[in-house]
Amino acid sequence: MGKKPVGTVQICLISQDRQLQEDVRQVVHEINSWLNESPNVAASELQGDCRPLQCQAQRYLRQQQGKGGPKQLVLHCFASLEAASIAQNDDTIAAECVYLDSRGLGLAANEDPFAKLLSVRSGLRFSPSSAVLFCAESCLAKWMLLLGGNRLIRTPLRQRDQRCADLLRLLLDHLEHAYFNRLLVRTTQPQTEPVAAARAVFDLMRARWGQGWDFHFFTGSMVAGFIDSMHDLAEGTDIGLYSGCNEHALAVGAMAGWQLYGRAYVIAVTSGMLDEARGTLDNLRRTGAPGIVICAESPETVWYAFQGTLNADSNGHAVIAARGLWSDFLREPGDLQSGLANAFDALDNRPGPTFVFASQSALESRTPVVVPLKQRTPAPSAISSITEVRLRERLNHAVAVLNHDPAPILWQCGRLSPTQRQRVLSIARKTGVALADSIVAPGSVPAWQDGMPVANYLGPLSMYGFSRRIYEFLEHRRCVPFEAQTQSIASNGDVSGLAHCANARSARETTETTPWLFFLKGKADQSATPYSEGKLRRSFRIAQVNRNPAHIAPFADLGLQMCLDDFLDYLEPRIAPDPLILRHRQSHLQRLQCAAEIMPSDCIETLPMTPNYFFQRLGQLVTELIRDEGYRYTGVYDVGRCSLSALRNIPRTDPGFSGWYGRALMGDGLMALPYLAVRNQRNVLAFIGDGARALVPDIEQRLAMCAASSPHAAGRNISLFYLNNGVLSMIQTYLDKRYALNGNRQVNVPQPGARAGLHEVAAQHYVSYHSIKSFCPETLRTALMARGQINFFDVMLSHNSDGDGLSLVSEETWSRQPVEQWT
Repeated sequence: MGKKPVGTVQICLISQDRQLQEDVRQVVHEINSWLNESPNVAASELQGDCRPLQCQAQRYLRQQQGKGGPKQLVLHCFASLEAASIAQNDDTIAAECVYLDSRGLGLAANEDPFAKLLSVRSGLRFSPSSAVLFCAESCLAKWMLLLGGNRLIRTPLRQRDQRCADLLRLLLDHLEHAYFNRLLVRTTQPQTEPVAAARAVFDLMRARWGQGWDFHFFTGSMVAGFIDSMHDLAEGTDIGLYSGCNEHALAVGAMAGWQLYGRAYVIAVTSGMLDEARGTLDNLRRTGAPGIVICAESPETVWYAFQGTLNADSNGHAVIAARGLWSDFLREPGDLQSGLANAFDALDNRPGPTFVFASQSALESRTPVVVPLKQRTPAPSAISSITEVRLRERLNHAVAVLNHDPAPILWQCGRLSPTQRQRVLSIARKTGVALADSIVAPGSVPAWQDGMPVANYLGPLSMYGFSRRIYEFLEHRRCVPFEAQTQSIASNGDVSGLAHCANARSARETTETTPWLFFLKGKADQSATPYSEGKLRRSFRIAQVNRNPAHIAPFADLGLQMCLDDFLDYLEPRIAPDPLILRHRQSHLQRLQCAAEIMPSDCIETLPMTPNYFFQRLGQLVTELIRDEGYRYTGVYDVGRCSLSALRNIPRTDPGFSGWYGRALMGDGLMALPYLAVRNQRNVLAFIGDGARALVPDIEQRLAMCAASSPHAAGRNISLFYLNNGVLSMIQTYLDKRYALNGNRQVNVPQPGARAGLHEVAAQHYVSYHSIKSFCPETLRTALMARGQINFFDVMLSHNSDGDGLSLVSEETWSRQPVEQWT
């Protein structure tokens, strides 16, 4: 923009509407007359309720004369955005107010058109009334979704006096804010330096994670300056900036970022809203997601501070301590250096949400703070530092099990890095062990990879949602006969293997048929299997690989306290399975892969559909897309009976996000979607029950906005399945199997109305609504393969408690028996 003439305020009007141009000229002319005490100026003829506003404005401006404010408003009119931009670049104008009429200009609602028109220049003063966009009524929602904040939006009314009154108010608001009110004038002076807390946190995060972290924020008066500074610092980097519907959404987004992409986080909120994060804070701690949580807090010296958590009646900091989380309170700017240094030391020593409570004075201080960066020495490899003979014996025992044990072996995998996943798949192929993911880590090992099924993968193993193949593997055991095994080992001259088998048989005759369950990066907790602790002790041999000694189960037969990478390092050069055992394991896996996962009762079509029917059909469709179209997706599974059907029946290609993790909080999956819509590069399939949908805010508009802003938007598809059966179906399933009661007073969920149609939310980005009562593969195939589109499917389903691995009881009913028994 050009240099601003002394004593003037320039206004830029971009419009092709002659009436709007005349309105603005009239109001500017009238204000100039009041600024310069011109006695006889043609009135704008405001009528009725608008006339008093005109008198107020006239009196106020005359009171400001002689106080050093502007003497004149200068209006520049342009017929196009291009012409206005050229004038600014040529230093023709230097506007503090831009009125942009989008009607007839063909503006795409996918970016802020004011960003370049209101660029900061020396001497210019901007206010909340500096940017006004005029649009057609039909476009209001679209522009409000995109702009918001201090970009004002108007649809011109037919009544001229109302239009002129509004323009008068807007211009007077700007003059007061930018020139006449001393308190407000200070806010128009641009701050060139970020607040000290933001600069220090930003530098400390970059020193540890580079650009592999995200900033999640929910605004508040005390934390607004910190948030603004973090935005400025992150501009032009790959550091993600995310808000959400509430604080819960921030915590869920941070958890998804760590679990799916390995991204650390900073969260900024006010302490009064901290409880809105729900139990997801505990899930963040449980998953070891490293991050700093900045909470604006009022000091104890304020008598019952508004939204404060420290007073004679309560202590919000004690609540954080009770969750096992580190926290400190920075009361003064002088506390920043030591407080932030301590916070990051705590974060280094124990990854998880680390809380920094800070007063407004500490958060808004711009006095530079230097927090020294400590040199962190990586922990030595567990293998290289092993001195305990006992641990080596256990590792050798694990190698012997893989190479010589005739019993079934299953590895249940927690969340794996991409490298770990490939190593696990490679070892599984070489040894013939079976693989499983779980409801808390869906897709940790995939059902399909590179367009081919993974032969060792048998499905999820969990308390709920376990696959039929997993059930057959664990309940109907097969092993190599002991004599054949020893004969094969002896013929190969493996005396140590023969001795191992002989010792095993002498120790326990049944050992050879007792399956091994290996839990990699898991706790072997209650959610991991459908079995009780007593059943696990009696009927299985348990091995765990977990670096945290507190997470080794007391019933584990083989506890390996170490990192998974070190465990795999030890195994890989020692893998040499006995050929007979390997052939048996492979043939056993082949038999299981050929076994029917779908039972005849799952194929019965009803109206409404059963979850079993809908998801076995959808699973077949997704399988075809994976095989024939190279389809890949990230699955999102909220807590509910129907999402278990999805998790069990639809094959996965990549790791997904699960609301079943940790506290199993209904709504976590749904609230994670806006974050995933920005970050995720692949297609997204989300499965949300009506109970979870009713528990959290409506995220559809935010999801559409986030998806449209993603650089990956045009190349992928996001499909959200709302699974509506009118009840909290998991609870009703429990009632069905325990009490045979009608639990309608406890479990009913109101049903939303049907929706249908296709709507454009941004340039070439669409939202499509579908109501599904019967399965139509053509409709679903077209919708799932439509790039640049978000699909909301309202699926009508009935409730049942049959099959789908809902319990051991549900898999033992007559309709779940293998068909060959009856033919």
